[in-house]
Amino acid sequence: MTLTEFWMVHALARYPGHVKDRDSLMRDAKIVVDDTTITSHVKRIRKKFLAVDPAFQCIATVYGMGYRWNAEG
Repeated sequence: MTLTEFWMVHALARYPGHVKDRDSLMRDAKIVVDDTTITSHVKRIRKKFLAVDPAFQCIATVYGMGYRWNAEG
């Protein structure tokens, strides 16, 4: 996992159930990119977790808002 991906996971998992929009994920990861890059990072993060645990479903997309960490996933 890259450092940027780590900070994004940290931002999501720190408060399970809270929705983080793309701007707040950028701030927490200390990067400035466009929305599609954030989406790509989340896609890669999911892929890496799925490689370790095929049942991984902790990162949920909240359409129109951002992403949420589901502790039960």
